[in-house]
Amino acid sequence: MSARTGIEKTYDLTSRHFGWSEEPRPATRRQVTAYRLDRALRAQGLVSLDSVSHRRASVKPEVHALLEERVRRGELVQVRVRGVEKIAHWALPQTVDALPTSPLPPRVHLLSPFDPLVIQRKRLAAFFGYEHRFEAYVSREKRVYGYFALPVLVGEEIVAAIDLKADREQGRLLIQRWTWFKNRRCHRDLINNELDRFARFQFSDS
Repeated sequence: MSARTGIEKTYDLTSRHFGWSEEPRPATRRQVTAYRLDRALRAQGLVSLDSVSHRRASVKPEVHALLEERVRRGELVQVRVRGVEKIAHWALPQTVDALPTSPLPPRVHLLSPFDPLVIQRKRLAAFFGYEHRFEAYVSREKRVYGYFALPVLVGEEIVAAIDLKADREQGRLLIQRWTWFKNRRCHRDLINNELDRFARFQFSDS
């Protein structure tokens, strides 16, 4: 463990830092699997075997066994998602009960390339039919969406990707590139309103 004091760092043994008289027992594999599943259910609402086991393919058998066990106990329900029926998904019963029965007014979200929804590329493509390209490490001439493009979610659709840059000196948000998908320019006013709010947030401490 380390602590920063001014420009110095001090280090100590973990056991002394926490003042343990004896080290706690490590979590069992089953406890770790349960934690992984519970965390995914909280963050995602609707989970698949891939989404729970993201970047941990080796844990899929244990996760799948726990999913089936919780379904048998009535703690989870298996659901089918239109368009991706071949991929099994699960949710808490209360999550399914809370789904709206009528369309909601569309909300706009400017998603970071590192947003959990975007990070899981297979899930993003399955739900929204959109394959994100992170192009910060792509040469300029080969970029399609831009250096740090943000996917724009309006309601239930990814309608655009906007490459933004913050000009801190001038206190302005610069649009480097704006790419539309599925000809959804009808959402421009909604997105512009969100860009204004996003800019105020970015420069609130300037």
